[in-house]
Amino acid sequence: IAFRQATNWASRQGFTEAARERVRMVRYGSKEAKMSKGDEIVSGVIGGVLSCWNHPFEVARIEMQARGNAGEKSIGMLTVFSNVYKEMGVAGLFKGVIPRMGLSIWQTLFMVTGAKVIKEWI
Repeated sequence: IAFRQATNWASRQGFTEAARERVRMVRYGSKEAKMSKGDEIVSGVIGGVLSCWNHPFEVARIEMQARGNAGEKSIGMLTVFSNVYKEMGVAGLFKGVIPRMGLSIWQTLFMVTGAKVIKEWI
């Protein structure tokens, strides 16, 4: 659970920076080119979506919390992954990822991309 939390913001920032670099190269042919606000938004959307790579850990957190709320015995992370995989396959590890992508896009645009645009504006 702590792993997912620790990787969330680092992933958002890292993937957004990588997307910025790629957008600059594709659109302007230079890693140092000044980006438009639209380019920043595209980079933020890409960074937000890609930051959901750790979603299976979110699924495991929810499963573990549900067990705790139901008064069931605590089980380890690997056991949770195994149980989810047995019951629902790989798709079960990514259940609910689409809404999380929407949330991650919003958070990335607001706190990563927005902060950069405001900093440049000030």
